[in-house]
Amino acid sequence: MISAFNPSAVLFSVKSFIAGMLALYIALSMGFANPNWAIITSYVVAQPRAGAVLSKSLYRAVGTAIGAAMSVFVVPPLVNAPELLSLAIALWLGLCVFLAAIDRTSRSYMFVLAGYSTCIIVFPTLIQPESIFTTAVLRVQEITLGIACSGIVHATLRPNSSGKFLRDRLDGALRDAARWTADALSASRPATLDRDRRRLAVAVNEIHDLVTHASYESAQHARQRRLYRALLMQIERVLPLSAAVDDRILELRQAEALPPDITVHLAKVGEWATMAYANSSDQRKEAKRLRERCAELEPLAKPGMTWEDALRLSLLARLSDLVTVYENCLALKNAIIAAPRDDEERRQVQGLLTLEPRAIDRDYVGALAAAASTTIALFSACLLWIASGWEGGAGAVMLTGVFFALYSGFASPALLLKNKFIGVVVRLSLGAVYVLTVIPSIDGFPALAISLAPVLVISGVLLTAPRYSPLAFNLIIGVLSPSIIADHFESDFGAYINNGLASLTGIYFALIMMRLLQPLWLAGAAQRLLRAGWNDIVHGRYLASLRWRNRMGHRLALLTMRSNNIGPLSSQMTADALRDLRIGLSLAELAGLRPTLTTAARCETSSILNEVAHYYRNLLKKTDHSPPTSLLAHIDHAMQVGLDNSAAGVRRATTLALVSLRRNIFPAAVAVLPVPSASK
Repeated sequence: MISAFNPSAVLFSVKSFIAGMLALYIALSMGFANPNWAIITSYVVAQPRAGAVLSKSLYRAVGTAIGAAMSVFVVPPLVNAPELLSLAIALWLGLCVFLAAIDRTSRSYMFVLAGYSTCIIVFPTLIQPESIFTTAVLRVQEITLGIACSGIVHATLRPNSSGKFLRDRLDGALRDAARWTADALSASRPATLDRDRRRLAVAVNEIHDLVTHASYESAQHARQRRLYRALLMQIERVLPLSAAVDDRILELRQAEALPPDITVHLAKVGEWATMAYANSSDQRKEAKRLRERCAELEPLAKPGMTWEDALRLSLLARLSDLVTVYENCLALKNAIIAAPRDDEERRQVQGLLTLEPRAIDRDYVGALAAAASTTIALFSACLLWIASGWEGGAGAVMLTGVFFALYSGFASPALLLKNKFIGVVVRLSLGAVYVLTVIPSIDGFPALAISLAPVLVISGVLLTAPRYSPLAFNLIIGVLSPSIIADHFESDFGAYINNGLASLTGIYFALIMMRLLQPLWLAGAAQRLLRAGWNDIVHGRYLASLRWRNRMGHRLALLTMRSNNIGPLSSQMTADALRDLRIGLSLAELAGLRPTLTTAARCETSSILNEVAHYYRNLLKKTDHSPPTSLLAHIDHAMQVGLDNSAAGVRRATTLALVSLRRNIFPAAVAVLPVPSASK
């Protein structure tokens, strides 16, 4: 915990405290009914980096406005039908959770907020439904005030740009990718390499989100964002290429068919990959030499070549591609920092930029199940409240909706809710100290600010440490309770306890419902990710290689992040997803070659594409989990007829695609090359 108290964290906490006090002072001066909303909002949107503050502020402002508008729209016509009103709000919250679940970016916060803002506005207002418009407007005003104060303070007082943090994260991802690739190329391959490599997919996914936040800073212009995204797309290419190189090395070593000259070259590439980032000023010449050496060592694709030669060809070709990708990464990294040095680098960078948005996986089934569960949870809470006649139950129902919606998108929502329940107990205890002893003994805003400072400043520092941020936020909310932050203090400890019990009841009910309902969307989440990839292969979506690589990389990241929930099968599932990614890329290569192939090779290629689609269709139907032996025969025959092509480039490309396909679908199959030439 002591390590969290570093200068940048203390500065962030002080700025957050200043923003919070500014929001609170203005809210009290303007006579807002719930001034605590303003100061809480200033802390909710506070982020260590300016871009994240601005993006979260925008999402919160828009979400609150939508939620307020929905409140005004739904209450007047249904106020005399509490069951229908409850159902309408529950359906609205479910819709917002659905939109958030399929969005899967930082923008999803806006949808969740639109849903639970309606809960926050409507339920406490039902005792005076005629005030719904006033309450909604005040909510928007107070939230906007908190957002404005936080944004102004964090953007003007020594703003911490997202750019440097983003570049540091990118550098870290590049160094990790280089180190893991060097590990794969070395003679002593670490046992953790597969797990480490999959972490790269998670890092890429997280950095894509950081780019979104950074785009809200005025300094981040459109070309800079395109450079970031282009670099991330190149890093994504490292995953399948490094896995392919690793596979060929292992197979050749097992067959004792890895010549010394190739072993030496592998070591040189690994050394270059790790050293290039320490001195990335100009690596083009060395990268060119490494690629030329790969080409020199490549066996010629020709009739009669051995299976070991085909594997060596595949290894060296993928290794050359890997060098190119690393060179591209270095060029883009340099372009982010400074302008390209010459026309060659300018053309290289320009050729890597793309306007195509990143493709991600969208789990509509899981999103629909989460939305339905949210609706059921909130509507059940409403019906119990109506049946019980509990006057103070509005707070419990409100928090059931709020926390179910907030946590339904996480991998372990029930665990988070359990921790939240414990955190609320802690914060209620802290708040009780303020209600009973601190607040009654002070008078005026300066004294209030001084009394809040110890908790808010210390908790603000802890907000920057992921391990302690949930506890810190609970402590902040504890001292910003409506019983403490108000235009005038009323010493009513009984009301404070009642509100606290309502909060605990709402969270506990949300926890019960979460444990009952979360299997509906979590139990098969990993399998749905795999099946989505299978479905894409069946429908040929791999033909758009960039989007295919994006989408499968995102699925791999999601599988890796959910590894704790998946259990012992997590490693196998992530390995399967990476295998499917490589199969799709091989199929795209093969499909692209068809116009250049001979008639016999074209027929075999069509048979392969159809049989692979049929194999994955059977996987979707759960009728057969083994690829058909006829597919292996078609691949082997396609290699044979492909080697009879008169064009050397076509022979090479065909062999590369087919070797990759064979190694990924039939890794244990016995080698068949050399084969007699088809012309003999």
